[in-house]
Amino acid sequence: MAISDKRVDRLLDLIYDAATEPGLWRPVLTEIADCTGSQSAALLRQSAPTGQLHFCYNGRMDEACNRAYAARHIRNPVAAGMRSRHVGRIILSDEIVPLASLRNTLFFNEVLRPQDIAHTALVALAAKDEFMTALNLCRSARQGPLDADGRGLIEHIVPHICRSIRLGLRVDGYSALQRAEFRVLDRLSAGVILLDGRARIVYANAAASALGSDDGPLRLRNATVAAQSPSHSRRLGALVRMALLGAPEGSMSVPRPGDGALLTILVSSVRGRDIARFAGLGMPDAAVLLFVVDPADRAGIPLARIMDAYGLTQAEAKVALAASSGLTIPETAHRLNVSPNTVKTHLRKVFAKTGTGRQAELARLMASIALLHSNGSTQLPT
Repeated sequence: MAISDKRVDRLLDLIYDAATEPGLWRPVLTEIADCTGSQSAALLRQSAPTGQLHFCYNGRMDEACNRAYAARHIRNPVAAGMRSRHVGRIILSDEIVPLASLRNTLFFNEVLRPQDIAHTALVALAAKDEFMTALNLCRSARQGPLDADGRGLIEHIVPHICRSIRLGLRVDGYSALQRAEFRVLDRLSAGVILLDGRARIVYANAAASALGSDDGPLRLRNATVAAQSPSHSRRLGALVRMALLGAPEGSMSVPRPGDGALLTILVSSVRGRDIARFAGLGMPDAAVLLFVVDPADRAGIPLARIMDAYGLTQAEAKVALAASSGLTIPETAHRLNVSPNTVKTHLRKVFAKTGTGRQAELARLMASIALLHSNGSTQLPT
């Protein structure tokens, strides 16, 4: 059947759209089946030696038959014959196994017969080691083998399908890196907030969202950020406006409700290479970065992290955490249920191993370690 150039162009557009939207492969395959006068079509990647189906997109194929194929028929006479065929060449199932012989197989009776499939046109799109990616066109006995017009269309679109698949794999890999980067940001104990050119929130990590809870020091409402008190909100708004005008950075503190402990907010414009970086994360409008730190937060530091980093014993790590939290030697001794002399001994060893000489220096060191949340390791006892 002759296909108009306009319809072929629409099909090619859809093929390339499927690179970033895998859900579009179903309408792509349905359109390919319709354009070639076929019953259905499938795009799959499988490994015959391991019997694994890595993905399978289909247009109008029966899902129950697909499940039977994935469970029991990855290794079948037609697939076995395809392994020795050249990539990009259209192969008819009748060239591999005559229909009369294929009808006698369990593969035919469980997968093909229920769908009224008698003939298949197959194209290996990629073959490496034991893996093969292939396009299958399925046809009934009435439709017969793929005709010359259908072969011409498939030969025309196969290179485009191959490019779309390769592009999709790259996009998937990049998306995985994006997700990993977001997971790292969510593990930070410091709040990270990105604003666009209108000072609207485009991203807030888990710590920032917690700071914006009802009892937190910030208010993250309607895509805007503010402080709980009007005066601090005005100061924060001024810093954001300065950053939007290109000011390199500014800082302020806000009190934490309840105990009044001060949190530090660093406000910086996002420019140059940073813009490209955030654009790659799906935030092309990022213009201002807010970094919110609680200098007094030591509760989430796992002892194992400190011990591994500086070669401290568990007892020394406990003293390091307590001392860095601002406790005096008697208070540390009382909290850890040891004598003040024991605390002094451990503290001398901590200073030596960490290269610090005072509790203020130790506190700054512990603050840097506290920036990353733990996964539930042992922490400072209360």
